[in-house]
Amino acid sequence: MKKILFVSSRNPFSNIYSGDRIRAKAIITHLSKKNKVDLVCSDYIQNLKSKKVNFKGNFFFFKYNRFFQAINSIKALIKFKPMQSGFFFSSEIKNFVEENHSKYDTIIFHLLRCAEYLPKDFKGKKIMEMTDVSSNNYNQTIKKLSIFNPLFYLYFLELVLIKKFENYYSKVFDKTIIVSKKDLVSNKDLIRKKTLVIPLGCEINKKIFGFKEQNYKILFIGNINYLPNKYACYDFIKNILPKILKIDNRIEFNIVGEINRKDKILLSKYKNVTIHGPLKNLNKIVKKSICGIANLEIATGFQFKILTYMSYGLPVISSYNSFSGASNLIKDKDILVYQKNNKLIEYIGHLKINKKLSTNLSNNGFNKIKNKYSWKEIFKPYERII
Repeated sequence: MKKILFVSSRNPFSNIYSGDRIRAKAIITHLSKKNKVDLVCSDYIQNLKSKKVNFKGNFFFFKYNRFFQAINSIKALIKFKPMQSGFFFSSEIKNFVEENHSKYDTIIFHLLRCAEYLPKDFKGKKIMEMTDVSSNNYNQTIKKLSIFNPLFYLYFLELVLIKKFENYYSKVFDKTIIVSKKDLVSNKDLIRKKTLVIPLGCEINKKIFGFKEQNYKILFIGNINYLPNKYACYDFIKNILPKILKIDNRIEFNIVGEINRKDKILLSKYKNVTIHGPLKNLNKIVKKSICGIANLEIATGFQFKILTYMSYGLPVISSYNSFSGASNLIKDKDILVYQKNNKLIEYIGHLKINKKLSTNLSNNGFNKIKNKYSWKEIFKPYERII
């Protein structure tokens, strides 16, 4: 049995639907079956699900102060560090790790922004759970922004600083974990011998979906406060949904996940759009759905939402960018992949009326999740590292 400290900038046990939170929770839960795992994290107080979380270790929680987050972001920029490392920085976590690191055999730092908490004199195993390669995400975002948009220059500067951090910390840590082989191949700043690809996994749900001609919902799940998800929803509602409604005016776009009040009000004004916010149970929506979509154009690694849809047996339509990070894992027979919007519209039309296509995708996707993507199978390499 090893003593492990898991350090995160977010509460993995929050109710917020977020791929990196779900993965962090799964890592902690899995490793705590055979090891002593403690969690230290920062978050906003409303994201603290409860004082007691569902694992056997100790839970140390420190809340963010929005004022100091803004100040720390500016300080980070002045020191030529990524603004995100300043924004999510917690002096309480820094002090906690410095004072307690000698108690642990292994420390796992969740996401690049937590790498600065690594004590210089820690002699145990140092693991960075990077998950996605942030620089790839920023690079894609920049390509979507006009040079006349001030955000272009802010993102460009952050990209330069992020790449510097990725290069430095991939040398410092014993292991860096990412979820996509594509990210490893395309990023020269990662040290190949020290970087390990451990893909996303998923909870095995009950196969809820069944083809019915009266199914009318298109499902999108994700944290809508995350810029790529927000762009994807607005793009679908403005550019895709009106064309779909000309084919069948009963079809409805359903968004599930964390969303701020402004976006909820704006998106709700559109015809045939339903905003649910966070939901614990997707059964009712899935039963009446045609498909789940992952139409992100800004995407790194592989989208967790795709696995979630498949875990209910729901047919999936994915953009090439959302899918490319796992093209060596999931095949064409499991989901539908498109590159142009007219193909997305065509696929939705097919799934609405084609029982054979819909049922085959449902069965293939669900069986793939059940056999190869359970967290138990996915995290076997983690056990060997520990």
